[in-house]
Amino acid sequence: MSAYELLKTVHVSSAALSIAGFVLRYLMMLARSPALRSRPARVLPHVIDTVLLVSALAMAWMIGALPPWLVVKIVALLAYIVVGSIALKRGRTLAMRAGAGLAAIAIFAFIVSVALTKSPLGLLDGFARLS
Repeated sequence: MSAYELLKTVHVSSAALSIAGFVLRYLMMLARSPALRSRPARVLPHVIDTVLLVSALAMAWMIGALPPWLVVKIVALLAYIVVGSIALKRGRTLAMRAGAGLAAIAIFAFIVSVALTKSPLGLLDGFARLS
C-alpha cells in the first residue's frame, strides 16, 4: 500500500467516524442526554475532524495540486463543522439545533458526492447537465 493509499484510508475512515459520531451526538442532543456533555463526546469529534482535515490537505499536497472539487470539499468540511456545532451546542432553540443537524448531515452527504464524482457540484452535476 502506497503512502497516498494509506492516507486515503485514514481520510475515508475518519470521515465515516465523523458522521457516525455526529449522528450519535445529534440523537443524544435531541433526547437531551447528559452523555452529550461527557469528555469523550466533547473531545473525540475535534480529534477526528482534525485528522479528516489534515488528511485532506496532506493528500492535496501529495498530488501537488488543489483541484476545484477538492477546494469545495475542504470548504464544505469547514461548513459541516460550523453547522454541526450549531446543531449540538450553539443553537439557541431545540428547533434551531434540529434543523442545523439535518443541514450538517446534508452537507456531509454533499461532501461525499463531491468525493465520489470528483466534481465541485457532486451529484448536483448531473442535474446541472440536464438543464
